[in-house]
Amino acid sequence: MERGYTKISKNNIVYEWKIDDMDIFLNTETSFTLTSSQFTSGSKIQDTWCMKAVFDSTDNVDFYLCLTSDHHELNTKFLFYMLDSKKYKIVSKTKHYKSFSKGERMYYVLVKKKLLDYKDEFLPDNTLTVGINLTVYDIPITTSTKLELNIPKHQMAQDYTEFYKSKVGSDIIINVDDTNFEAHRSILMARSPVLAAMFSHEMIEKKDNKISIPDITPEIFEKVLEYIYTDEVSGLAKIADDLLEAADKYQLLSLKNICQESLSKTLNLENAFKLMSLADRHSAEPLVEFITDFLVKNIKNNNIDIEDFENFKKSHSSLAFKVLEKCSFSKNEHKTRIADTSIEK
Repeated sequence: MERGYTKISKNNIVYEWKIDDMDIFLNTETSFTLTSSQFTSGSKIQDTWCMKAVFDSTDNVDFYLCLTSDHHELNTKFLFYMLDSKKYKIVSKTKHYKSFSKGERMYYVLVKKKLLDYKDEFLPDNTLTVGINLTVYDIPITTSTKLELNIPKHQMAQDYTEFYKSKVGSDIIINVDDTNFEAHRSILMARSPVLAAMFSHEMIEKKDNKISIPDITPEIFEKVLEYIYTDEVSGLAKIADDLLEAADKYQLLSLKNICQESLSKTLNLENAFKLMSLADRHSAEPLVEFITDFLVKNIKNNNIDIEDFENFKKSHSSLAFKVLEKCSFSKNEHKTRIADTSIEK
């Protein structure tokens, strides 16, 4: 199986700007602007930025993020914040996504009165510290990857397909939830060691040609029989998860590989943790590795919600550790305290 991936490299910088003697600026009656030093995300496109603070006789202080390099439609994500006296980040309520051109800017408003009323908390040593967490996106790059499994093709598949359809020579009846299936005991025993052991034991005790199988639906067992006889499964995409469980239960290794390939085609950010759990539960190691690589890429690109990953880690600690170990990812790099009391306008 071959899949394509489009990757957009992300370059992140956290820039902080300290402004001393804030009481002078907050009580001014005139209008003036302060400009920070320039900074860059380190992107290949060589972007440069600065922050500006505008003080005047109004009730607010306006902070701006400004693009200073010559670019057109530079895609970004950013979040303004300020530090309190304990160095905790008080984050703006809105995470912005914006395409910048040279000269464009985005602002962040602080209220003078609140800064002065809570001076000990927000202006330690009469100093204001504001910052920005900025991500700049590079040009998208598309690549392809493959998940290749050794799925043997049986030469007698076509003959056995006709055998399966005709039921000629059937010598066993399998009852699944009140549904009877006619089959050939020797074929089923040759294909599945679990069925072979089951038939041998049951036939000796009952001395007849009937057997009941629990813990599987008639629909899924019919697909198991279809694969045993034909090496193929119709409508696999809709039942691959349930069929993976059956393939594991009856030790049908080639069917198990086919199910893994089918499930890998449906992998996305919404179902990745669910599929990871399913694959691990049924010892589907190639699929576990494939999903692990998928999660590693998306964790490094900040596409995985941290809360979702933490919940997954609580219920599947060993799998989460496997992912973290592979990408050398530390959740502490992504922790940010968001204060309940905002001082934004």
